[in-house]
Amino acid sequence: YLLGRLELGRVTYFFPTHVLVGCIAGIGLFIVKTGVEVTINQPLGVEAVLDSMNLLYVVIIFEGTLRVLEYLNMNKDGKPRFALLSPIFFCMITPIFYTVVYGLDLDIGEGYFFPQLDNAGSSGSGSIESIFNRVFHKDLFDMWRVVDLRNISWSAVVESIPTMMALSLFSLIHVPINIPAFAISTNTEADMNKELIAHGYSNIMSGLFGGLQNYMAYTQSVLYARSGGKGKSSGIAVAVVTSILFFVGPLVASKIPRCMAGTLLVHVGVDLFLEGTYDTIGKFERLEYSGIWLITIVMTIYGMNAAMIAGGISAVSTYAVQTVAYLHPIRGQMTAATLRSSKRDRGRQENEILDSQEIGRNRILMIQLQGHLFFGNMAQLNESIHSILSAEQNKPSQPWIVIMDFSLVLGIDSSAAQAIINLKKIMRDNYDVRLSIFVPGSEHGFPCAYRLTNELDDDALVSDPFEPIDLNKSFSSLGEFTDEETAMLVKKSTVTWVENDHSRAQVCQTLDLALVVCENALISQQNPSLLKDDSIGISDNTDLPVEDEKALALRYLINASPESIDEECIDILFSHFEREVYQKGSILWSQGEESDCAKLLVRGVLEAHLENEAGTRERVQSGRIIGELGLVHGDVRMSSVHCASEEAIVYSLSCDAFKKLIETDPSVARVMDLICIMYLANRVQHVSNRIFETRCLPI
Repeated sequence: YLLGRLELGRVTYFFPTHVLVGCIAGIGLFIVKTGVEVTINQPLGVEAVLDSMNLLYVVIIFEGTLRVLEYLNMNKDGKPRFALLSPIFFCMITPIFYTVVYGLDLDIGEGYFFPQLDNAGSSGSGSIESIFNRVFHKDLFDMWRVVDLRNISWSAVVESIPTMMALSLFSLIHVPINIPAFAISTNTEADMNKELIAHGYSNIMSGLFGGLQNYMAYTQSVLYARSGGKGKSSGIAVAVVTSILFFVGPLVASKIPRCMAGTLLVHVGVDLFLEGTYDTIGKFERLEYSGIWLITIVMTIYGMNAAMIAGGISAVSTYAVQTVAYLHPIRGQMTAATLRSSKRDRGRQENEILDSQEIGRNRILMIQLQGHLFFGNMAQLNESIHSILSAEQNKPSQPWIVIMDFSLVLGIDSSAAQAIINLKKIMRDNYDVRLSIFVPGSEHGFPCAYRLTNELDDDALVSDPFEPIDLNKSFSSLGEFTDEETAMLVKKSTVTWVENDHSRAQVCQTLDLALVVCENALISQQNPSLLKDDSIGISDNTDLPVEDEKALALRYLINASPESIDEECIDILFSHFEREVYQKGSILWSQGEESDCAKLLVRGVLEAHLENEAGTRERVQSGRIIGELGLVHGDVRMSSVHCASEEAIVYSLSCDAFKKLIETDPSVARVMDLICIMYLANRVQHVSNRIFETRCLPI
């Protein structure tokens, strides 16, 4: 009770998931062992099993039949069509057993039934009076009458204190073990503080009435949950039936065949064992999975106390291997007000939305994680996230969108992975976060064995990072944005939401792609037609008329220019551009060549790469101007550029035309200077530079 009242329930976070799963599997084997012993009515052993095979055969037949029925009861998603199949089957075992025995007139021995629990059954043992007398026996309170403090050996009491403390601690351990394990089995989130307080009240009441310690029994709870039990009404029904069985149980027990109890225990035990050892294959790292088997074997052979020691050893070993140096899991957080994505050619209305303090990038909160995320620092991460979001609540800049960047995370264990999944729900439900974006920062996904991408992404956007993607579909889906290879992961249309839809979550490979998605979402909330207009001419593979193509190119040039520039000035500048067409593989220029032009890409895809660096490249999408720095400053080409699509249409401003503009119309020529400054400013403000990446290429 005090642990819960002092809100110390978070200590359960220090029980890593693989330790709990190992306990689940160990409990499963222990239950199977108990089921066999109940069936044969003697301790488990080879000779005992061989001598009692006639009793075990019945259990094997019932268990096999139930497994077949459960398999046939599964739908395409692997979920049962009828949740009450198992409990109804268990209830039918007793009548089926009696029907077969009496129907076939079989001569069976007493070994098939439980023995009579008392001798009162021969004389009216079924009456209410006899039941009452048996429960409230006259000797019930003798323990309080025979105690004489003068006859107590206090030295023996002192010697027993360590044993009593061990028993008390063992009982306390059940709560932080059973409840998180049950939460994992039922895929729910438990409030440990409330659970501890409830256990405190329960034990206080039991103690006042002379009862024993009690705690949530994992096995019975799993059976209850898998039978469809939930809510207060189901709990009250179970309590009422249990109370009735408390009085009539001794009478009924001797009439129930052992095979019913044996089948129930074996079935539940096998399910728990498979849940802990088979269903977790591929979800844990090798060291964690080895720990699961270690705990399972130790618990089966030596019991719960030894399993707790084995679990502690496993947890410490996992901690030592996964963590070299302690780091706070959060490197820092900031709004995206000063961050820019690689999509620089947005229209002026779009930029007005994004630059707004009320509805723009200021509503995007970016949180960057680092180091190893494991069970030991999950409580700290949870508290920090709660603190950050709580501080922003009810402010004009309360975040609508949260980006969690895992690019600097070195490893994630299964406990941390499940905590991150819970964070997604908490941000949505408690802090009104409309869009959550998770960035692994690698084409290989998150650094963990757990399939975190599938759990975090509501649309399973990135189901296979190695699957080839059609570039035209990818680029058109986000309105012709560009990014350092992150566009390869785009498969669905722009993220949008309505006022009451607060359930979006998405995984993006890089921060740049994440910021593009966020910007599109903010624009879409205010005016979705802007994104539709922005994508005109991109997703259409048919050739545009020349006049429409020029209009599109002019619009791109206007978007790339400062808002203060008059459009007539931009029209004059565009009149000096000349149309060029390149085929796939054609080289526009090579690194080290003299800069003789700047080019505006209208259709197609170009790719820039550095000759002296292996694999360093950047894709250039429609609407981008390249080569402006060399045109204005006179530098040589600092990267090579070639056509990456089937065809690319560009409009080129030659160096001679630019020099003539400087002489005849310097105010128009100055537009190129300002475009160059905007380009460099965007590079400096690009999210990858502002956070930690340095993948920008000079083109």
